[in-house]
Amino acid sequence: MKTSDLLRVSILFLFLCCYCELQGQTTVWSEDFSTYTNGTISGTGSGASPVNWNSQSGAAVSGGVILASDTRNVASSTLANPLIWVTDPIDISPYTSVDFSLDTGAFNVGDFENTGGNRDNFTLEYRIDGGSWIQVFSQSGSASQPISPSYTISGLSGLTLEIRASFHNTATNENYTIDNVLVIGNSATPNQPPVLIATGDQQYCPGGMVPVVQSISITDPDDTTAFAAAIQISSGYVPGEDLLTLTGTHPSITATWSVVEGKLTLTGPALLAEFEAAVSAVQYSSSSPSPSGNRGFSITVGDANYLPPTGHYYEFVAVPGITWTDARNAAAARTYYGLQGYLATLTSQAEADFSGSQALGVGWIGASDNATEGDWQWVTGPEAGTSFWSGGVAGTELTYAFWNANEPNDFPDGPVTPGEENYAHITDPSVTSTPGSWNDLPNAGGGGAYAPQGYVVEYGGTPGDPILNVSDNSSITIDNTAPTASNPAAINVFCAADVPPVDIGVVTDEVDNCTVNPIVTFLNETSNGGSNPEIITRTYRVSDQAGNNTDVSQTINVFPVLILSEPLDVAILVNQNAIFTVSGQNANTYQWQVSTNAGVSFSTILDGPDYSGTSTSSLTLIGPEIDKNGYIFRVLVNNSGSLTCTEVASQNASLTVRPPTMITNRRITYRVNKN
Repeated sequence: MKTSDLLRVSILFLFLCCYCELQGQTTVWSEDFSTYTNGTISGTGSGASPVNWNSQSGAAVSGGVILASDTRNVASSTLANPLIWVTDPIDISPYTSVDFSLDTGAFNVGDFENTGGNRDNFTLEYRIDGGSWIQVFSQSGSASQPISPSYTISGLSGLTLEIRASFHNTATNENYTIDNVLVIGNSATPNQPPVLIATGDQQYCPGGMVPVVQSISITDPDDTTAFAAAIQISSGYVPGEDLLTLTGTHPSITATWSVVEGKLTLTGPALLAEFEAAVSAVQYSSSSPSPSGNRGFSITVGDANYLPPTGHYYEFVAVPGITWTDARNAAAARTYYGLQGYLATLTSQAEADFSGSQALGVGWIGASDNATEGDWQWVTGPEAGTSFWSGGVAGTELTYAFWNANEPNDFPDGPVTPGEENYAHITDPSVTSTPGSWNDLPNAGGGGAYAPQGYVVEYGGTPGDPILNVSDNSSITIDNTAPTASNPAAINVFCAADVPPVDIGVVTDEVDNCTVNPIVTFLNETSNGGSNPEIITRTYRVSDQAGNNTDVSQTINVFPVLILSEPLDVAILVNQNAIFTVSGQNANTYQWQVSTNAGVSFSTILDGPDYSGTSTSSLTLIGPEIDKNGYIFRVLVNNSGSLTCTEVASQNASLTVRPPTMITNRRITYRVNKN
């Protein structure tokens, strides 16, 4: 702002403030360029909608005004390639109408040309809701095309307003200026906030996508359109993995994803019904093959960040170089749908993460020990006067604090020269391993990574605040349902050699709610140490893509083939039947053998004239003659279900065959006929 204009502008602001109070007007956006250093080409206005402005290097701040001196267009007969100064879209949706004004100037008027080979020009334009630019004036500044010292445009309405100035100079001594840009909103009746109701509690399957809401309703008693809506991952956010995506076609809405905030902003303007359709089409996904935990989402009409656990809204305002006291005052001048703003008071880890590591920048917060050194208090908002930390680096946490390592240190002299750093600021990520943590700084901040970038505003909790329903929340649970599968059928074997190898194919009915083909792996094998039977438990694990698993077990019973009672020696008379028997366990096959060489070797015998029951547990020799005396018999037992078990041989049993009974009389022996 030029010193010569101070009185005139002060009177203008006084009139506007009085008029605003009487007529229900609001300063929507203003900029007088007085706080910027020469050469600045971007900044942030103040007011109810404090958006940014930008310009090019030939149209920069100089002496408290925007001074345009464009040397690129010397001897140019066209108006191509002008310098541009322009605002971002200013939210004017809460007002029935808006007026904007600004001061203009032209220096070295006698040198301005409006025709011919050296053509100069200054054009002022505005547009509503991103439409076509509307020209306010386009003059050279010469005597025949003078530029007024100020311009005012009244009676505008819509959702957004943008202001643009274009400068075209053909000599370095020809300058245009703008200053004291002011946008005033007129409200016949207070704008009613919208009401948003959302539901959503779903399960996410890794590798897929899931809508963040199951239903959404946005209503507004006095509007059918909105400028923006936002969906933010308010809890459980994993940067670099989690993603929100607007699916489908939405011609009136532009989606912008912020990986820092975990936030998808939907920008209109658009009908409320269009925003409903867009929010319904927003889907969550994760690039991690095995994500875990839960995700909470906040859905808000507007662009402030909503934190469900507190019910408050948070906003980072970028104003590089702003002091703590100016930030405190600027935050207190801000409102959000009637909620009073204040420098954020971060009383929990959820708030610290949300307003620190999950914010677009680092800035001042509402803590100070300026009143009493070492007594760190929240000095803004509903918590004003609450002490949360006592002392310095090795101090005592009284409620909740999130200081960076070796903070608050009152740098550079600490307790030697107290009072040098009395204001809390969120630490720049480049100088901390705990993003979102705090450090203490002087009122003006420091340099480099310790230079103030802006401030964090919190809305909510102030006595008299209205009750808003412009936000709601939903959640998803990363798939935590384990796959299902049946225990494989038990099997019985008859020796260790028959125990089958590990085979994941025995699990045949595995199924999962998310993963099409769950993975089966062998987990372990245990034995009860028994012998009859030995019980082997073989465990397999069925896992899905999210890491959920179910264990199933197969029982393998080892029933060994045993001989419980051995065959006994048999003695008979010639032509009497001889019977050998054996008793086995887990055996169902028998094969008797005979040895005619005193047990040196055995040969298999079959049923016939001499033998019966050769493949049973009882062998019968049919009327053996004396020639079989001394034969030795044994049996091989097994189980037909065995594939590889070795037959178990019984003990040997011998056969003794005697001649029939003899009767002797007077030294004469008579053989008794067998009949």
